[in-house]
Amino acid sequence: MRDGIREADVRTDSNGVITSVRLVFGPHHFVDLQRREDGGVDFVMGTTHHGFLADASIVGSELEGIINEVRRAHPDLTVD
Repeated sequence: MRDGIREADVRTDSNGVITSVRLVFGPHHFVDLQRREDGGVDFVMGTTHHGFLADASIVGSELEGIINEVRRAHPDLTVD
């Protein structure tokens, strides 16, 4: 299996506004950031075909809640 960062893809619209960012790394992990039509941001993280999607558009977003849950469950892995 291949290790490291295997793919970094940034897409823009005709005005140069970033519409998505995709990172593929390790044996089968990925992170996607996707700009929505309403200007919000969706965060997608997973492995191969399984993962989760969370809104990341505002302070107090779904993603912030998930990060806080993970930090509480795994205090030895937190970074500040």
